[in-house]
Amino acid sequence: MYKKIFVIALMMGVILLTSLSFAQIPSPLKDVEVSTTATQDTTTGIYTYNYSIYNPPINDGKIWSFDIDISKPLGGQELNSKGLIIQRGIKADGSMLIRSFEEEIAKRLMRKSVIPVGTQFNGWSSGITVMGTVGWGSSEKTMIIPGKTLYGFIIISRGLPGIRDAMLRPDIDYDNLPEEYWENVELTKQLQDSLIYSTRTIGPTAPPADFKPIEFIDYIINLKHEAYNLGWIVQGRDDDKGKHDDEEEGIMKSLDKKLEKAREELVKGDTREAIEKLKSFIHEVEALYKEGKEKEGKHKKEEGHSHITSEAYALLKYNTMYLIEKLGGEIKEKD
Repeated sequence: MYKKIFVIALMMGVILLTSLSFAQIPSPLKDVEVSTTATQDTTTGIYTYNYSIYNPPINDGKIWSFDIDISKPLGGQELNSKGLIIQRGIKADGSMLIRSFEEEIAKRLMRKSVIPVGTQFNGWSSGITVMGTVGWGSSEKTMIIPGKTLYGFIIISRGLPGIRDAMLRPDIDYDNLPEEYWENVELTKQLQDSLIYSTRTIGPTAPPADFKPIEFIDYIINLKHEAYNLGWIVQGRDDDKGKHDDEEEGIMKSLDKKLEKAREELVKGDTREAIEKLKSFIHEVEALYKEGKEKEGKHKKEEGHSHITSEAYALLKYNTMYLIEKLGGEIKEKD
């Protein structure tokens, strides 16, 4: 009898020790890549932001959620939400659960004003959060495993491209966390927050309601510098210099000069000349992006060729186009 009890107790101990040995805290995500393109439908003025997420092999965790800040900046315009739809996911009967942007907001006790957006379904459920983000969450079967890329995270909005914070979260096996996390909500929340991978990308924002051309061109200049610091504008080798600039000082100097000259014309009150300088700036942005795409197929970008990424392209092109339109100019296909 006692022998049986001893054996059972021993087995229980082994099971407990085994379960504790598998208990572990997940590793934070590292070097996740969020790539973004943005295009504009010139007939409607609506932008489509298309995101892809790459989970590198160095990670041992799956990615299960993705959020982008869409909070409205102080002093920003009120943007139209007409026709914007949140494709939240698939219902039990197989039909799509759809809400208009206004319906989605009405169901939330929002802590922040947000830019009106729509989303498209890519296998992950989506929605707007009370904290001013639009986000996607996956099921167990559709999480992004290490070494894989998932495409098709799409935002539709009338908001101009701006630099936005993005957050990705790894999957957590709550059943196998160490004992101190059991029923400890605060500690578990701290763990969740510590594992968030934060990065920056582009997403919709609102231009100022009180529009001032010189302040807006200063904003574009600042966007250019931020894009450079984020690695979206790459100054290449010496043999790339001089291709797009007036003096052989590289693409950053060339882009700077075009914006500075446009600003000078605005200060002088010569709107027409400022528009021409801004068009020249757009031409260079387009040429740099096109050449970068062509070289991508022939060379690795790490080899040092000057280029701008799709993020910098969208930021600089569409904000400059907006400024030109506000100044009374227009962009034609062959401008």
